[in-house]
Amino acid sequence: MSSSRRVALFAVLFGFVLFSVPALSSSFQDTSAPAGFLPADAAAEHALETQLLAIPDSARAEANLRHLTSQPHLAGTPASHEVAEWLAAQYKSFGFDTQIVEYSVWLPMPRDIQLELVSPDKKTLGTPEAPVPEDPQTSDRRAVRAYNTYSASGDVTAPVVYVNYGLPADYRELANLGISVENKIVLARYGAAYRGIKAKVAEEHHAAGLILYSDPADDGYQAGDVFPNGPWRPMSGIQRGSVGYMPIYPGDPLTPGIASVPDLDPSKHLNPADAPSLPKIPVMPINAQDASEILSRLAGPHVPRAWQGGLPFTYHFGPGKAEAHLKVVMDYAQRPIFDVIATLHGQDDNQWVILGNHHDAWVFGAVDPSSGTASMLEAGRALGQLAKSGWKPARTIVIAHWDGEEPGLLGSTEWVEGHMAELQSKAVAYVNTDVGVAGPNFTASSTPSLANLIRSVTREVTDPNTGVSVYDAWRGRVAKDRESSSQRPIGNARPENLSADSAETPVAAMGAGSDYVAFFGHAGIPSMDIGFTGDYGVYHSIYDDFFWMQHFGDPTFNYHAAMARILGLIALRLAGADYLPFDYSSYARDVAASASRLQVRAAQEFHDPSALQPVVDASSRFTAAAASLQAALAPLETKPLDPPLAAQINRQLVETEQDLLSPEGLDSRNWYRHTVYAPGIYAGYAPEVLPGVSEALDRKDQAALARESASLSSALDRASARLNSIARLAASPQ
Repeated sequence: MSSSRRVALFAVLFGFVLFSVPALSSSFQDTSAPAGFLPADAAAEHALETQLLAIPDSARAEANLRHLTSQPHLAGTPASHEVAEWLAAQYKSFGFDTQIVEYSVWLPMPRDIQLELVSPDKKTLGTPEAPVPEDPQTSDRRAVRAYNTYSASGDVTAPVVYVNYGLPADYRELANLGISVENKIVLARYGAAYRGIKAKVAEEHHAAGLILYSDPADDGYQAGDVFPNGPWRPMSGIQRGSVGYMPIYPGDPLTPGIASVPDLDPSKHLNPADAPSLPKIPVMPINAQDASEILSRLAGPHVPRAWQGGLPFTYHFGPGKAEAHLKVVMDYAQRPIFDVIATLHGQDDNQWVILGNHHDAWVFGAVDPSSGTASMLEAGRALGQLAKSGWKPARTIVIAHWDGEEPGLLGSTEWVEGHMAELQSKAVAYVNTDVGVAGPNFTASSTPSLANLIRSVTREVTDPNTGVSVYDAWRGRVAKDRESSSQRPIGNARPENLSADSAETPVAAMGAGSDYVAFFGHAGIPSMDIGFTGDYGVYHSIYDDFFWMQHFGDPTFNYHAAMARILGLIALRLAGADYLPFDYSSYARDVAASASRLQVRAAQEFHDPSALQPVVDASSRFTAAAASLQAALAPLETKPLDPPLAAQINRQLVETEQDLLSPEGLDSRNWYRHTVYAPGIYAGYAPEVLPGVSEALDRKDQAALARESASLSSALDRASARLNSIARLAASPQ
């Protein structure tokens, strides 16, 4: 920040700082310059942050959420378009330039979904979620019935086999017992992995259809009191959700790598029958009470203890006399979705800090995603208020609200695919929130270079329940989790990496499950995903509504305001830093640890100690380059560089992430190009570290291992060369 900018900023802030006492805002125990800011800019930056922290208001966040949850707003419906129009109007009133961007995507709606037990007795199943008298919204007839997006249409009558969570290890257990699922309907419980993985594995094992249900052991009465008496899923609750094969690629199934704009040449669309991300079998979600009717009638041996759920009888594998009729008719068509793009122009419009959240919901979506939407609106209002007072960010801030996230990360993926070159030349970072508030527990995942930024910002925001900083509350919870290690993530919550160095609270690696995927895994934009989690058992159900939030998630809405403060501070620091606060030493440590671990696996698998030596050597060079960069940047903490040189350093810090992309993409799923992190191909949400190499080892494919090893080593060497180049620039004479 130049001296003239500091003088102007003090002129704007001085009166406010004298007379403002922010509530629940900041501890500001450290008055030194935030990472990336010169000491001469510290006072001005702290004054600006103090002003921002005072603006987010819990009552406004509550009003935002009440409006956002006033009607169901499923992607591809007029109600979702109405939400987009309302959001655009809000940001326009905050002073942002706003636009609504339309895409036309291949998106099904349910036409006919039936399930009945036909043997040993007849019983109609597929019952809807029961209305709750205390919560009138649960009687809203506009709510879409429960279905799985991207299920194939099908009409199947077959015996049923219970497959636990429906993952590869479960099918291996069945095979060991001589139980085949071929031409059977398989029944799997939700949890342990993304639901689309369950459809993919069922299809690979030649099942005729898949039924998914929520077991009370996972998110129902075994976890605690159920809605409306508690936050957990009642017996009639159903988890909707996509079953598209997003670990292959997200976005419009017919246009991978191409933005599905409304006037796209039809010849550029895949034939639906040839789209690799579309399931080929019918899939249907049901509730626990219907699952009980099927499970209680299954024959065969009883299941192992790990397969036993929470229903009050012994589970059996099947098959037996229990036979079901499953009918799914989906109406596939091109349907419109609408992204909202709000821009607060900075002094440099060629550098973008992007914040994102999706606005479509399965029904009301109070937690997922509207808690994040309500919080981001408050962050946007705070930034707009600063701008109206005379402040202008050094870098442009873009706030995006994506449509079509729930069906398959549609709006964000199409936008990234359509702006690829511009993003890679201008974007500084992407900051995502989805489930903004489901309780009081802060959680984060990010590229390792941004983890310290998350920690530093959460040190400056007060945790509403405890009065300590969000960071200290987060750190205390993680310490308790280390002792118990008993929590299982619900929905798309992110587990912490509890094996990390205890000197700092760990930040999880980037996997999948929300709109950062295209930014990070495809475009190589440094990214993070943040939110507050808690006891949240009504994920993707009709019960995820304003009543639930008001009674269980955040009754005071103070965590919504805290989330707005965190988002606002991150935006301020990324938009205003003299030198972007990216930490590649942590990145290098993570890569080196994973490379060493995989080298041991490769040596055991192929009896060749040198199988991954090129990767280990490249990770060592990456570690050395990161150390050189850290040493070269240290003197810059106290001295400014010529603006063109500083801009060059900042751009190269960002582009180091892009160096880690593979031009060819990962083996067997080339849409994903990041060589260090990708969603696990049989996990979905959870990250796979060094995915190409790791998955080649899983397949015991030595040729693929050699290819992926070479690709990863080349990517690490590109990143090392970039870091060494930045170090030379930082040390160059002025």
